[in-house]
Amino acid sequence: MSETTPKYWQSLAARAGDPALLEKARDEFAEELPVGVAAQAPDQSSRRDFFKVMGLSAAAAMVACQRAPVQKAVPFIARPDEVTPGLALWYASTCGACSANCGVLLKTRDGRPIKVEGNEEHPVSRGGVCATGQASVLSLYDANRSRWPSVGGTKATWGELDKAVVEGLRKLAGEGKPIRLVLPWVLGPTAEAAVARFLSVFPTARTVRFDATGELEAIAEAHRLTHGVRGVPDYRFDQAKVIASFGADFLGTWVSPVAFTRQYTEARDAAGKKEMARHWQLEPLMTLTGASADKRVPVAPSDVVPALAGLVRRLAEKAGRSVEGLERFLVKQVAADVLDVLAGELWAARQKALVVCGSDEPAAQVLANAANELLGNEGTTRSVTGGLALDAGAMTFGELLAELEAKQVGAVLFHGVNPAYAHPKGEALAGLLKDVALTVATSDRLDETASLVRFHAPDHTPLESWGDAEPRRGVLSLRQPVVAPLHDTRGAVESLLKWAGVEQSHYDFLRARWEAEIFPRANVATGFQPFWDEAVRQGVVVVLPPSASEAPTFRAESVAAALAGSSSGAGEYELVLYQKVALRDGALANNGWLQEMPDPISKATWGNYLCVAPSTASKLGIRDGQVVKVISGGKTLAVPALVQPGTHPRALGLAMGYGRTKVGRIGNEVGENAFGLASLTNGKVRRTAHGVGVQVTPDHQPLALSQTHASMEGRALVREAELAAFLANPRAGNEEEGGHGSGHPLSIWSGHEYKGHRWAMAVDLSACTGCSACVVSCQAENNIPIVGEDEARRQREMHWMRIDRYYEGEPDAPRVVHQPMMCQHCENAPCETVCPVLATVHSSEGLNQQVYNRCVGTRYCANNCPTKVRRFNWFDYKHDEPLERMVLNPDVVVRTRGVMEKCSLCVQRIQEGKASAKREGREVRDGEIRTACQQSCPARAIHFGDLNDPNSDVAKLAKSGRAYRLLEELNIGPAVTYLTKVRNTGDGSAE
Repeated sequence: MSETTPKYWQSLAARAGDPALLEKARDEFAEELPVGVAAQAPDQSSRRDFFKVMGLSAAAAMVACQRAPVQKAVPFIARPDEVTPGLALWYASTCGACSANCGVLLKTRDGRPIKVEGNEEHPVSRGGVCATGQASVLSLYDANRSRWPSVGGTKATWGELDKAVVEGLRKLAGEGKPIRLVLPWVLGPTAEAAVARFLSVFPTARTVRFDATGELEAIAEAHRLTHGVRGVPDYRFDQAKVIASFGADFLGTWVSPVAFTRQYTEARDAAGKKEMARHWQLEPLMTLTGASADKRVPVAPSDVVPALAGLVRRLAEKAGRSVEGLERFLVKQVAADVLDVLAGELWAARQKALVVCGSDEPAAQVLANAANELLGNEGTTRSVTGGLALDAGAMTFGELLAELEAKQVGAVLFHGVNPAYAHPKGEALAGLLKDVALTVATSDRLDETASLVRFHAPDHTPLESWGDAEPRRGVLSLRQPVVAPLHDTRGAVESLLKWAGVEQSHYDFLRARWEAEIFPRANVATGFQPFWDEAVRQGVVVVLPPSASEAPTFRAESVAAALAGSSSGAGEYELVLYQKVALRDGALANNGWLQEMPDPISKATWGNYLCVAPSTASKLGIRDGQVVKVISGGKTLAVPALVQPGTHPRALGLAMGYGRTKVGRIGNEVGENAFGLASLTNGKVRRTAHGVGVQVTPDHQPLALSQTHASMEGRALVREAELAAFLANPRAGNEEEGGHGSGHPLSIWSGHEYKGHRWAMAVDLSACTGCSACVVSCQAENNIPIVGEDEARRQREMHWMRIDRYYEGEPDAPRVVHQPMMCQHCENAPCETVCPVLATVHSSEGLNQQVYNRCVGTRYCANNCPTKVRRFNWFDYKHDEPLERMVLNPDVVVRTRGVMEKCSLCVQRIQEGKASAKREGREVRDGEIRTACQQSCPARAIHFGDLNDPNSDVAKLAKSGRAYRLLEELNIGPAVTYLTKVRNTGDGSAE
């Protein structure tokens, strides 16, 4: 690295010191449009054009004088006994946004669910919630959900639909025609019991399991081969001393990222335990997990299996055992010394080591199982019997397609899946279903698959329905509705029971099953009713497993058999279809919070793009936003490119979950559908394609990128230390400043005196993974609007909190540091000195306050803010759909256009906590008040409290050796303390 190259950089242009980028960063309120975006015609109602014509001062005067829109209030005439206006009710439940089934608390105001938070009493997720789970409350109020059942696209009653479906099923069963029930792999124990009841009534019925992303299916199939059990183990990263991940993004999207994040940060808490788990990541694309790794090795997709084979060979040699079938794989692209060191560290840890794999290639998963078997970590870092037990007799979707092509199927019922969108042969499904006598879908909307069937029985959302889950063997989590169904929908489980002739509601079926099967395992002295009431209150119970069975024996012969059938190939370019942290498989693509959440790695919003390595981009002449045609399996897809550091030169990354056509007004036609490029091998879908063609076009499509338009100006905003250096000196990597509270002799400020509380925050960079759950949590709590793709391209994002991502090192293999950034609530706030109307002022408790009804929108404060955390309302970002307005938090005012806004450290929560303590005649307890970002953080990276309380968590962290504050040389006195990131690299390079 040359002397002129910055140590930390946000983009390749910043690393190269592009003068145009630096000039653009200084022109903070530039009005030029991004390349490729046509200028809009002047509009008399356009505030932007009005500024141009009349000037800023005249516009500000007009804004200050205009009246706010008139809103009519409706009185609460008959108040329900359980509702107190102004006070929230909380319900324990289970998140249904993905298959991880985390425990959550749902906040309601006047009967409206408005916020999702983590349930601290849940032993698996332990109070954390991911961004997808946070955003699920917005999906409840999605105006594009189906509002009634339909037959042939025409509105129908439930009685009419049920009669036709039952008659059709009975007729087909009587004729011996196959009935197929297409389901996701994870439903929940009671839902599975309903499926079993349905299958018992219709003997010709079988389940077909569909996994859009392929991860669970590959893990389950590998364990069927190696252990005779189709399931997903219970992984325990908190028990590991060495972690080796081969493409498994377990902190972002893999299996159960919220639970794994909490475990991972506990295993790497060097400050608390004086030791730290070592993390290796071998992957083709830069993932959230790879960004946190101590040792990250870019690996081509086709080299994952050979690399795992090389690792297993080395472990077998150390164990004095032989594993057949490995000799045919020679590792060419992964250095032998890398595998030597990795194998040595894993073997030294043995039972405290863990190998995980994110590939959907069964051979790769089998090799990962073999590595764990050689390490002997069953019962410590993983448990085959303690995880998810999946459907042992299910058909694959490929087998169903073969039956449909042969016209052998009489009925197909789809629940919780959308193969018409998420399968490479999805387009052909429309023609195949025309020959099926009975087709039914229970999706919450007429999506790509539901629009092809005759009978649509719309499902409730998870916030409207009962249910349960078993994320870990013996841990039973309940789901309860927190609002009556908003539309004429019905739970899919209840529909299955109805069609099977079971005249029982979902609630009654669930309760009866718990009384018969769960209560006897609970080992409690009370009767069932108290047990049930407590289970509903807590949302989770821990019971004895059905049987204390030992771990099944590993089948050594399965390795050779799996490797013999491996079809892993190679090519100049290889395509990897991956999940984004926010959008996952695209089921929630109509959720604007998720569409606008910046990707933690690329910082892009609204749409997908082709991730290309810097060296590959240089070779092919590709720049950001340039449209590239990807050719795979005879199909061509044109997408914009993004030069992504950390990508293997042969790998091309494309996110799944975009390109929806029948999801709703927000998600339709956003990005391109990547599922069509997945490869098919013997009917099995592989999300990796080899020998992919790439054609660079002259077209350009601008990307909506955040953060990259700012400039660090060479400042050390993030700091790192290596573990050995930190253990020797707690201030390692943090020697530049005098530490928290270091003052400057000369100041124009007289200082502030805080006689009561002094609220402050501490952020542990070593714990933060960049998952962005805090970003969406803040958005939900504070009514932060969605601005849309066009405004995002203009760098007008409204998030009060952002996660800054910094690279360090060479572009092809950089290291990454994430830094949550919010208003720093500076004691000597530069924004306060320049506001002409005193709209931003300092409180007696250390908060920088924004008085909205004073603000005239001069934007002087934003210009003077050194951390660039203030947001300007360019337009009235309002919820046009009345139903969607129900998600708004009444404790936080909805801002109108022409004012500045920013993080308030959740002042509404501070006031609520103080009021509660005052009513009870006591002082506020440390940890009692938690900001929205802090509460939902799976990593526990954010701490909040009273700095004047010397025993508070935040006060202790502020005095630690790792503590530093941003831009102390400016003497702004931030109330936010950052803690240096510690890595266990073992080479002393993180300084």
